[in-house]
Amino acid sequence: MRLFSVLFFPPTVFAILSLAILGIGLGAALVTWQARWRERDRLPLILGLAVLSVLLITVGATISNVQLALFGLVVLPYLFIGMTLTTLFSHTPQRSPQLYMADLLGAGLGALLAVPLLNLVGGLNAVLATAVLLALAGVILASRRNAGLVLLAVTLLLLVTNLLYPWLTVDMSRLPAAKPIAESLSSPGSTVVDSRWDAFARTDLVDPGDGGPYRVYMDGAAGSVMPPAGDNEFLWQDIGFFPFATEQPQRVFLIGPGGGLDVWFALQSGAEEIVGVEVNPATVALVNAYAAYNGDLYGQDQVDMRIDDGRSLLRREQSQYDLIFLSQLVTLAAERNGYSLVENDAYTVEAFSEFWEHLTPNGQIGIKLYDEPTLTRALATALAALRGQGLTDQEGLQHIIALLDSNADPPIPLMIISKSPFTRDDALSLGAVAQQVGFTPLFLPGVVAQPPLDSVADGSMPFAEVIASAENDLSPTTDNRPFFYQFERGIPQTLLPLLWGLVVVLLLGTALLAIHQRRAAGGRWAFSAPLYFAGLGLGFIMVEIGVIQQTRLFLGHPTTAITVVLATLLISGGLGSGLAGRWMREQNSFSLWPLLTVIIVLGLWLLLWPLVQERLVGAALPLRGLIVVVSLLPLGLVLGIPFPLGLRAVAAGGQQQVALAWAVNGVMSVAGSVLAVTLAILSGF
Repeated sequence: MRLFSVLFFPPTVFAILSLAILGIGLGAALVTWQARWRERDRLPLILGLAVLSVLLITVGATISNVQLALFGLVVLPYLFIGMTLTTLFSHTPQRSPQLYMADLLGAGLGALLAVPLLNLVGGLNAVLATAVLLALAGVILASRRNAGLVLLAVTLLLLVTNLLYPWLTVDMSRLPAAKPIAESLSSPGSTVVDSRWDAFARTDLVDPGDGGPYRVYMDGAAGSVMPPAGDNEFLWQDIGFFPFATEQPQRVFLIGPGGGLDVWFALQSGAEEIVGVEVNPATVALVNAYAAYNGDLYGQDQVDMRIDDGRSLLRREQSQYDLIFLSQLVTLAAERNGYSLVENDAYTVEAFSEFWEHLTPNGQIGIKLYDEPTLTRALATALAALRGQGLTDQEGLQHIIALLDSNADPPIPLMIISKSPFTRDDALSLGAVAQQVGFTPLFLPGVVAQPPLDSVADGSMPFAEVIASAENDLSPTTDNRPFFYQFERGIPQTLLPLLWGLVVVLLLGTALLAIHQRRAAGGRWAFSAPLYFAGLGLGFIMVEIGVIQQTRLFLGHPTTAITVVLATLLISGGLGSGLAGRWMREQNSFSLWPLLTVIIVLGLWLLLWPLVQERLVGAALPLRGLIVVVSLLPLGLVLGIPFPLGLRAVAAGGQQQVALAWAVNGVMSVAGSVLAVTLAILSGF
């Protein structure tokens, strides 16, 4: 994921990873179809092919003309791993609980180790390290180990040499996706000044070469300005400076200051206390490392920089601020479209309500946006939040102004939400200042209101009618549906190819399944067993995705949330599988009670978690992490039971039935991930 996130935008990464995981199911299907491929002696060869395919992907990711081929190549290592797992389980189905315990414990350990590994060696070398692990597994399984040892030595040599003398690198000026960093590096004299690659992102500091300020890019996108200590007069014309200059806030809370531009604004306005919250640690490290260039922005006495999620941190504190400012997370309309499937919980009704509660009586929320659709959606979200404060749309608009910097390319809008309503004199004064510095007022309460907003302002029409009549989906985003950049009505175009591809795979798979089971004479479980494993594949991945989303704000940093939840569910699932194998040694038939237990435990967690989260959100991070682990432990334990017991039961039909179970489960896991995202966009998590 970290490697592909540099090369492509999130929807493409999601499609690539879905195809990759599909490889596990396809590998299981291959050994179901051809019994001779299920021979245990073939496993070292299969794992050797997995190693070679990982190396091929790693090298291919660094070659511009080959990067698009990753769509096909990425299936290969997972296909070979699927063949390996299925073969191992098929030969010893009675030991399925123990094997599944090892599988899940290894996966949980992998989730924990991935973060320090990525932080230590970066994306490319982390992928090479997985090739070393696969080569080591091949050596362990081989009876004659000469060839395996040679492959392990070669893989180790590739990793060590690339660590010491990086000869495998990604050229950020030639990416397969049209990312902003590539456009910046195409200018004469532009260069990458510094790079950091960790578990959160690849972060590059770029000198554009045209005399302009350095820019910080995250995964080649989401560019932010690093203000120079001198020659920065042009920054005074940035529309983001407007709320700082007009209100002179003393206490400022900045969400996502990136390269430090928002901190520079706050310092210029004379703010006495500036709290900046940046989710990307490498960005803060770069600003600190180049303190001589930027005037040591983050080292000033007034500045308190935190590595965290801004909204999560605000929830845990009782402080109030004169200005809460959110700057652009992306800069171009094309780039914004690339984030259509990405959750953004800083721009939701609940987030705006929380910002409102942390304002001083005359405090303001400033939001620097991207284009007209994002401005309209932010306005809809703000009005929905204000309705939660007991205000009508007409009254809510008295708290809002909107401006446009039409001189920027593309034009950049700014929305300001005030805790106290703007008077007509306030609106006239702010409008005059805006026009004086070259900004166009889009909405000023009682002064400027263009159709159809004028009808909302005079109370003759609710804003919901404006949203309903719009061609795009501009409805307010919520924590349940936090897809701020998704403007298409219905299923996003970026998901449709994946959905249609899955439909084809499922239809073809169902037909082949019916033919196979008739020939295999699967008995009374011929069709009920595949349905059982299909349900497990769908359910497990959907529970994981839902739980990660439910706990993310509580834990704060997204990397922490994903790591803690995945590791907890996988490790506890492995323990549950091992315990089930020990307690139910004699059970070789399907049982309904493990599934019922999962449903009951999941239902209890969904009921109790909001109460736990509300009462303990202010705890220190280690305690919050422990709370998540303890709360999810029972769920993970029961989730690990149905699959291995089902494998042991279906083994009565022969090795082919065990392999088929893996194939069905693997394919439906992919269907579950795609279905989870689709349902979240259409109706919420």
